[in-house]
Amino acid sequence: MGKITGSSNPDGRNKSPLLSEMFEDFARFVAKNYASARKIVEVGVGHRIDVAIEVKSRLPNTEVVVTDKDESWIRLHKTPRVKAVVDDIDNPRLALYEGAALVYSLQPPLELVPSLVSLAGRVCADLLVVPVMDEQEAFHTGGWKKVTQLGRTLGWLLPHHHHG
Repeated sequence: MGKITGSSNPDGRNKSPLLSEMFEDFARFVAKNYASARKIVEVGVGHRIDVAIEVKSRLPNTEVVVTDKDESWIRLHKTPRVKAVVDDIDNPRLALYEGAALVYSLQPPLELVPSLVSLAGRVCADLLVVPVMDEQEAFHTGGWKKVTQLGRTLGWLLPHHHHG
């Protein structure tokens, strides 16, 4: 990977420029490809709700939900625009995900991917996963499609008709 150098970050947030640029591209891709979605769910939001907020700002009429099993974190990060809910991907409450056009997860542990595939399949949603850089090869089989933007791999998409 190229050297990370400072870039102009217009909102002044102090983040890795490459990382924030990648997630901005991700939000742009989601907004462009899921413009008519009623609901989009991020699974395992961790400590990074800004991506979901960015997706919501680009899709104001879409319900954007984030889930994580860390209840204290969810309580701290309730926002008026993005619904934050406690849920465990290994034992999901399907009602949270029903009606979603897209389920996505940013850098999930690889062992959670089969649960994500199962969940997305059960609610007939596309699944978009952004893996950690050195785990890309895990997505080279099973119907996954590489999503690229400006020559960079953005993530891996499993369209809902490929599940099961």
